[in-house]
Amino acid sequence: MPDLSRWKIVGRGDERICYQHPDDPARCIKLSRREKAKQTRRERRYFRRLKRRGVPFTLIPEFFGAVEKAGMIGIEQQLVLDERGALPPDVRKYAAQPLTPGQIARFRDGLEALKAYLLAYNVVPCDLVMSNLLVIEQEDATTVMLIDGLGASEAIPLAEYIPWLGRRKIRRKWARFMAKTVMPYVTTMQDRQPS
Repeated sequence: MPDLSRWKIVGRGDERICYQHPDDPARCIKLSRREKAKQTRRERRYFRRLKRRGVPFTLIPEFFGAVEKAGMIGIEQQLVLDERGALPPDVRKYAAQPLTPGQIARFRDGLEALKAYLLAYNVVPCDLVMSNLLVIEQEDATTVMLIDGLGASEAIPLAEYIPWLGRRKIRRKWARFMAKTVMPYVTTMQDRQPS
């Protein structure tokens, strides 16, 4: 087992810790203790299914495989970085800064593109929260990527197998996420626009 204390931590959740890959800074390894790995097991299964279906990993991180360490399990995937090689802000941090009308419009376009991607490929999120979405700002476009909380959480995940059920679930989760989480921030963003 490698000495994890020497690995750079790039994220932390209730169940697992996300480390920058020690040999490839463009990848990360998300590790959970074996006895507390429900989310990791679900995502490993789901990422394998997405790969078999040929889903492009454009707005979710590329999946490279499962990881097993002494007492721990995890996944290896793309570490989402901006054009400078830095970790981009999540939606909450991005929306908390003063943004121009153009930035707000590109941010909304990025959110709509993510929603369209989820619906087109039936990529079912289980946990749409602001910390699971990263905002990558380019000069002429803003990309929003869903980096965590993928796969249906039900014991029998019918939404993953039956596309119309999946799309219904995606639309419902997206509407709730936008109404309760993002739109209050967007309204505040417009009020904070620099003069």
